[in-house]
Amino acid sequence: MYRLLLLSALIVLASCNTTRVIKPLEKGEKQIGASFGGPGIIYAGVPLPLPMTSISYAQGLDTGLTLAAGLHTSALLFGDAEVDLSLGIKVYESKSERFGITASPGVHLLYGFRGNDFRAYPQLEGIGWWQYGEKNNLLYGGLGTWVELVREKAHGEVQQNELMPYLTLGHQFAGEKWQWQAEARYIGFNNSNDNIVVDYIGPFPNGTTGLYVGVTRKLAKK
Repeated sequence: MYRLLLLSALIVLASCNTTRVIKPLEKGEKQIGASFGGPGIIYAGVPLPLPMTSISYAQGLDTGLTLAAGLHTSALLFGDAEVDLSLGIKVYESKSERFGITASPGVHLLYGFRGNDFRAYPQLEGIGWWQYGEKNNLLYGGLGTWVELVREKAHGEVQQNELMPYLTLGHQFAGEKWQWQAEARYIGFNNSNDNIVVDYIGPFPNGTTGLYVGVTRKLAKK
């Protein structure tokens, strides 16, 4: 159980994927994607981002409503299964369709095969976006948080931080079929980095910064 708790804490802090839904897809529109990156750590004296990977699928269910799902392939290497499910809900969009706000509730599900352990982390994110240029590139930023439901940490310690908030700033480069994302995050800024097992990199004593890249491909509507 301790192994799962430790891995879960690392995965939560990693928040290991680019933003799934920035601007909701059109009804019937589909896309697949992949993400790479993670929070910055010091490993063997060298600063680097955790190499966490995931693959995803998204589909527009209705105007202003998109369903997205992802499989975290890096977790499988540790004998754990992690998937995420989320919605992209249009909260606001300007008449020019150049500015908008998206709400993205979701959940991350983690299962440890070796210990038959299961964890669920609800997530809520709000994203503001600006679409510009002939190719409709997107500049976006947002605030989100994961929620820790377990009240007890390893060794019987009381869970002091039920929320794992993060700030996001990113850019999506749009093509006819392909889109590329570059994203930076400041993760866990309410949590102290004292007495933890990983040496995270951050601008302040709390939390860590993360760097992520992603690519998606639009699929033809049926």
